[in-house]
Amino acid sequence: MHENTTHDAAPARQAGSSAALAGASGGARTGDARELARATRQRFEELQRARQPFDSIWEEVAEHMGPAYAGFCGEPAHPRRRREDLVDATARRAANIFAAGMLAGVSSPSQRWFALGLEDGDLAASPPVRAWLQDVEDRFYAALERCGYYPQQVLGYHQSGLFGWQCLFVDEDPAVPDTGIRFRALPLHEVYIDENHLGEVDTVVRRFRLTPRQAAARWGEERLSPALRRNLGRRRGENQPVDFLHAVTPTRPEGDPSARRRKLAYRSVYMELAGGHVLSVGGYAELPYVVARAHRLPGTAYSYSPGTEALADAKMINEMKRLILEAGQLAVAPPYLVPDDGFVGRFSFEPRAMNYYRRAEGNSLADFGPLSVGGDPRFSLEMLAATKQDINEAFFVDLFMAVSQRVRSGGTPTALEVAELTSERMFLLGPLLVNQQRENFQRLFDRLFRLMTRRGELPPAPPEMAGHGLRVDYVSPLMLAQREAQARSVLRTYAEIAPIVAVAPQVLDLFRHDENVRRVMEQRGFPQTGVRAPAEVQALRQARELAALAGNLAGSLGAAGIGGAIPAGRAVPGPEGGLPQGGLAAGEVG
Repeated sequence: MHENTTHDAAPARQAGSSAALAGASGGARTGDARELARATRQRFEELQRARQPFDSIWEEVAEHMGPAYAGFCGEPAHPRRRREDLVDATARRAANIFAAGMLAGVSSPSQRWFALGLEDGDLAASPPVRAWLQDVEDRFYAALERCGYYPQQVLGYHQSGLFGWQCLFVDEDPAVPDTGIRFRALPLHEVYIDENHLGEVDTVVRRFRLTPRQAAARWGEERLSPALRRNLGRRRGENQPVDFLHAVTPTRPEGDPSARRRKLAYRSVYMELAGGHVLSVGGYAELPYVVARAHRLPGTAYSYSPGTEALADAKMINEMKRLILEAGQLAVAPPYLVPDDGFVGRFSFEPRAMNYYRRAEGNSLADFGPLSVGGDPRFSLEMLAATKQDINEAFFVDLFMAVSQRVRSGGTPTALEVAELTSERMFLLGPLLVNQQRENFQRLFDRLFRLMTRRGELPPAPPEMAGHGLRVDYVSPLMLAQREAQARSVLRTYAEIAPIVAVAPQVLDLFRHDENVRRVMEQRGFPQTGVRAPAEVQALRQARELAALAGNLAGSLGAAGIGGAIPAGRAVPGPEGGLPQGGLAAGEVG
């Protein structure tokens, strides 16, 4: 059995070379390898049984709305292959709009959608900490763009809309310095998950396919099983796909004594599924699979989705459109009543065709005519429009299209404009956005920060940040619109008390104006570099007060008949026991 310290590069350098560990364990531990393969297969079969009730539903969703993701109940077909009886594309278009709308409204590559901060606001406002946070934030944006995060995330949003969850594999290539971090949205028919006692996904088993040639490039020919090595060099054998497993499970120190020493929270096992041959054993400091669920269901690790909600409507609208097409075909080319006697040869409906018949007693053209099938197509069209609207509402198409129409009419909408455009529908999207924050982005940024730190791609943190964790604030239009109510309540309160303030200005003493304004700016996504720190604001106000006092003092001296100009750069002398001379600004006495 070949053993690696880790499948991430940096921990391997910390704990020692994988070759040394492989030599220490050696191939003599064949019994351990068999036991590990048996336990891994058993865990995979358990997760297969747990997911089985959802597979048939997701397969139908895929057939009607996303044929490229089919494969839950059999071999995945070609992405462009579709069933010929599916004649309506409303649900497919709605799912595409959902994915595009989520990317544009939640994590757009064209605008800033997150900001780094600290729970300690005073510490985050200090100049060195603020500069470090801005630097790390800029590096995050650059890494996401450079390493291809956004094309993969839109695939994740697509699957989240169809099946209610997504799985993004975040890995690295230590040999590549700048673009070594890799993102890949996995097809969900390959992925099986489980969660811990807190409801967090902590186990991912992936069943995927590689050819022997690809497996040799991935792990090395010497690590493959004899059966796979025999297929190498054969024209047909080396390109025949083979099933593999990748199991990432929480490390148990009692079962792996070196786990605590290596400080790896998860064990990683790659193996051939058919023969149970273990290819690699390693680990990760954090879960490399970022799994996010749209609407969690009780009693299972999986969730329901807009796609599962719209499945019945997708089936119905497909059947209705098929019947309407048949009705239209009957109207254009109806069946005809033709007498069984009198015509010469086969009757033809082709243009300019000539049909011959015998003019005999009892034969008449009145016997020849279309068959009336009846029915009112207007009722079918009304039902079709209502069902189409139901599908679009399930995928929040009206919400995303309202935002896109605002963009087309005049630039990027603000959070307030988004909230006004979508106020009735936003609360329905809330649970999905909350889960995206908690399960997708929180784990994504934790994984990204640790990877970039181990790779030496982040600057050292200021000493005063020791013991303080990062906080990620999401400032995309849809995320801000979820919190818009807080900002609007502040602004509305100030507007409503304006008549009272006009009569009794002292009521404003009830408010902490600075905190309220900062809250509104946070809700609007105002950049942190454009806001002064509380200490800077305090110093500015003190300087302004001293300047005002200097002006008042200069005016008092002028009124007392003490004239003369005060040269620039010199302070006005203060009265005995009064203001210090150094705190007064220079000026002229009137």
